[in-house]
Amino acid sequence: MPEFTPVSSPQDQTSRSYVTEPARHVEYASMPADVTLKPEGIYFKDNVLVVSVATMVITSLVTFFVPFFNGLLGGVFGGYHAGRMKRALGAALASSVLVPATLLFLYSFSYSFENPEPLKLFWGLGVTGWVALHVLGTFIGAVAGALSRPLVTERNMHRYARVPASSAPRVDGAPRVRRDAL
Repeated sequence: MPEFTPVSSPQDQTSRSYVTEPARHVEYASMPADVTLKPEGIYFKDNVLVVSVATMVITSLVTFFVPFFNGLLGGVFGGYHAGRMKRALGAALASSVLVPATLLFLYSFSYSFENPEPLKLFWGLGVTGWVALHVLGTFIGAVAGALSRPLVTERNMHRYARVPASSAPRVDGAPRVRRDAL
């Protein structure tokens, strides 16, 4: 078997030079008086979800006497305002809890302990039936409202890439547009 001898390269023979960094002086600046830290708790960057829930709740409470269509109308308006399916379903979940709770709270003022009656909002339709129809209508409406929203609107236009006219490819023979003319 042949023996191998290591061959040194010219790079291995030069001495390494180490550069020393100058001493760093760190100085901490104080924050201006008008700058505050972010508050503790839930912080909404955009209040789209809160407004969507409020839209669903108000619309459903105004039309509470139409059991299925109150949730459907509230869901469509709130889902359209939410714009995305995830926010629309979250708002529908919050609305399906808040609206029946509000109506049961208001209904409790007329409840009598001397003459307990079963909870009947309408003749024949109980509270459980009303809540089931409201929840079903709210979720169907939220899905329909979120799907009917166009993807690109003026509110979310900044999320999509825009090419300035100066860097866009030019068609042969097309005149250049001056910036000051716009």
